[in-house]
Amino acid sequence: VCGLCGIKCAELHGNLTQVQRLEAIEQFRKGSVDTLLATDLAARGLDISSVEAVVNFEMPSQVETYVHRIGRTARAGRGGKACTLIGEGRRYLMKSVMKDAEEKRRRVESSAGKGKQNASSSTGAIRSRTVPSAVVKHFAAKVISLESHIKEVVAAEVVAKMDRIAEMEANKAQNLIMHSGDIKSRPQREWFASNKEKISAKEAAAQKQKMIADKVGTGVHRMTRKKRRMREVKQYIQEIQDEAREEQEESGTRSKKVMTENAMKSSAKAHKRQLDDQRQERDSKSLHEEDMERKQRRKQKEKSKKRKGAFASDSLGDGGLFDDEKVAHEKKSKTETTAKSSYEFTGFDPNKPTRKHKAKSHHGFKSKSKFKRRAK
Repeated sequence: VCGLCGIKCAELHGNLTQVQRLEAIEQFRKGSVDTLLATDLAARGLDISSVEAVVNFEMPSQVETYVHRIGRTARAGRGGKACTLIGEGRRYLMKSVMKDAEEKRRRVESSAGKGKQNASSSTGAIRSRTVPSAVVKHFAAKVISLESHIKEVVAAEVVAKMDRIAEMEANKAQNLIMHSGDIKSRPQREWFASNKEKISAKEAAAQKQKMIADKVGTGVHRMTRKKRRMREVKQYIQEIQDEAREEQEESGTRSKKVMTENAMKSSAKAHKRQLDDQRQERDSKSLHEEDMERKQRRKQKEKSKKRKGAFASDSLGDGGLFDDEKVAHEKKSKTETTAKSSYEFTGFDPNKPTRKHKAKSHHGFKSKSKFKRRAK
């Protein structure tokens, strides 16, 4: 993209050979290219004095990596700038970077106050800028317009990589043909173990894997109650199936029907399909149909009650001899008065109203709001 936009640049990443990487670094050091597009491969170990700015296309996930990236500029007391493009998803990383820079600045100022360093060697300032959406849309449209050219460049890079791999394989085959005697005469490399030790280690690993596979499904000490019961049921069904199979082989006829695993799976699928059909049918019904079904169920319930009432007694008498006894009491009259006592009490009189022509105060309620609602 940078090349199509007229920017002189070189690239440095892991898909390049060592020769191509060294050529890109040398071009950038000499100044034949203005920009070096690199991955974290260039975050450490490069000391190029003419680097004016470092631009991070993505914010790294660790503060240490960020510090090493921007350390490619402003080296040995020289000045430099670092710009990082960051979105809302990684704003917390920028906050941690600012916190780290603030701590470093305080340490530098404290050491300068003690006389160890000059105050001019403080850390640089951190500024935040917001890229306008119009600028982002402009460059996004520009990149989209170059999509066909980008595809051609990517295809050319794929072909170049395949040519490079083919050339490397051809050189390897040529070296094997030319120097086959020297190569065969070399002793075989044995790093940490001999061939016998490797073979024995492989056999031991294979035996261990086989032992683990044999023990799978036998232990029940770490199982839940549900899983343990499911295993017991499966074992029981398996025993029944084995017995039925032996009987069938001996007699030649199938004596009894055995629920196999396939039959259980098919019945479970059928039940699930039936539930899905019922759910779909219920969801497809309208409100009117649901009301009509509800009314119909209510009518059927009332009919069943009437039928029970009609046939409630038998030939011997009442059919509910052992039913709970229902006692009906006479309804109390509202104008019930208390009998007057023959004793003359000067205190409480039950027939005398306690409040005459007085409105009920709000203290009789739990809250004033309830009193106001009752007053309305």
